Amino acid sequence: MNAAAVIAFLLITSAYLEFELKDLLLAESTRDLETRARMARELLGGSDGDMQANVLRAAEVSGTRVTVITRDGAVRADSEAMAADMDDHGSRPEVSQALKTGYGSAIRFSGTRGAEFLYVAIADTDKPETDVIRVAMPMRQLSRRLEVVQDSIYITVGVLLIVGLALSFVLSRYVVRPIEVMRAAAGEFARGNLDVKVEMARRDELGELVGAFNSMGRELQNRVGQLEANRREISTIMDNMSEGLLLVDATGNVVLANKAAAQLLNAGDDSMEGHALWESVRLPEVDELLGSLPKLTEPRRIWVEDRTHGAQRRVLAFVATPLFDTAGGEQHAVILISDATEDQKLLEMRQDFVANVSHELKTPLTSISAYVETLLDGAADDESVREPFLRKIQANTSRLSKLVSDILNLSRLESDVGEESRQHLDLNELARDCVSKHREGADEKGVTVTLHPTDKPAVALVNEEDMLEALDNLVVNAISYTQAGGSVEVRVKRSETGLVLEVADTGSGIPQDALTRVFERFYRVDKARSRALGGTGLGLAIVKHVAIKHGGSVKAESEVGKGSTFRITLPASKG
Repeated sequence: MNAAAVIAFLLITSAYLEFELKDLLLAESTRDLETRARMARELLGGSDGDMQANVLRAAEVSGTRVTVITRDGAVRADSEAMAADMDDHGSRPEVSQALKTGYGSAIRFSGTRGAEFLYVAIADTDKPETDVIRVAMPMRQLSRRLEVVQDSIYITVGVLLIVGLALSFVLSRYVVRPIEVMRAAAGEFARGNLDVKVEMARRDELGELVGAFNSMGRELQNRVGQLEANRREISTIMDNMSEGLLLVDATGNVVLANKAAAQLLNAGDDSMEGHALWESVRLPEVDELLGSLPKLTEPRRIWVEDRTHGAQRRVLAFVATPLFDTAGGEQHAVILISDATEDQKLLEMRQDFVANVSHELKTPLTSISAYVETLLDGAADDESVREPFLRKIQANTSRLSKLVSDILNLSRLESDVGEESRQHLDLNELARDCVSKHREGADEKGVTVTLHPTDKPAVALVNEEDMLEALDNLVVNAISYTQAGGSVEVRVKRSETGLVLEVADTGSGIPQDALTRVFERFYRVDKARSRALGGTGLGLAIVKHVAIKHGGSVKAESEVGKGSTFRITLPASKG
């Protein structure tokens, strides 16, 4: 391409020079002819005699064709033709111009000589009586001079062309080619290929430029690698967050979302990014939160109950930060999403627990207060009234003591207290102690209690006090809800997964709709009967927590009118 540019430049230059030199040569020849014409006029003006002879002498001296023309256009004499044979010359361009201004020139074809001539005519405007003197030169003489000039131009252009091509090759080899290589490498950089390196063993300025270019490439590669590592690290952190994270703009469009956010909002496989948040979350509370973003000055938290994706209750917690300016001049906000269903359940459980405890405490305290007030008002002196009231006060006090004891035990079981006091115990011995403890009470009610131990020791790592209390609760409940003549069986079994403590009775049974709730705190199938039997409503909740704390589980099976079976499953001891 450089060679083509050089050739084009030289061709244009040579054409321009040829055109300019032709004009210059023509102008020079015209001035020369004017000088010769004046010379011929001086020769003709100072001579007498034959006009034709004088014209021939003037032509010889001036070296041109000389013609003498009268003011009216008639040819008086011509150095190369007979005047009588020549027509009127008054209309010739050079003659008519000379008659007007004293000087005229023209290039035209001569009919007399049959060739193209350059004509110059002069006339003395101050002496109207004088003739017009015209001289002429064949254009072939100018062409020969022009050919000599053109040959010089062509030779010069040829030399310049050779020199230009050589310089173009040198320029391409040592300057342009390295720049092209660097341009191609820069194009690879722009396409993301940062491994490109320009190899060039030069010590001049281009070599320094190549070195700087390679250094820039290495630095750019290091920085891009670091940015990519940071991006992967941030992406990994976001994808492994249990909380959902959303980056939204001021209008509520999602700019960035992690996997947890898509899962919590049930967005499926569709990307949330680039879409409005309301397309994934159809909750009025969230819309109101997005609308409040421009006004927020501190983070805002809301809890939303979501029932849009099924009947199962789910509570989501949204925490939104105030809008902040990004590097691009836009405003964004961060929204954290977490599943607060369990937190909400715990909160409601605490509230229910407090309400139930208050109610359970209030009833016996009210009774005690009423009995005490009655006794203080004078009933204490009446033996028939005093003793029953005192027994009722004693019963309510025992109930309060049992309630407080169960509440404290339940609180302790929910904490980690007691794990350090576990020991390897044979569940057969534990069950035997429990049965012996309650046999007398069962006999008084007419209920038979039977123990079915295992053939070999069933050793488990347990807290003896907790496990005995759990078994006591099951046995007491079984005896309490079994009518006279019924039976209660306590069994110790082995299973594929561990050991089993089982208490089965032939009592009144539990309705199927209540089986899933019997382990809830303060839940009673028959509230009136439970209170009459002295139950606090916490016994089975304690059983459940004891089993869970020991790495096991508890299950209830029952059929109304036929009895119930409660089963505690525990892992076997490895000691």
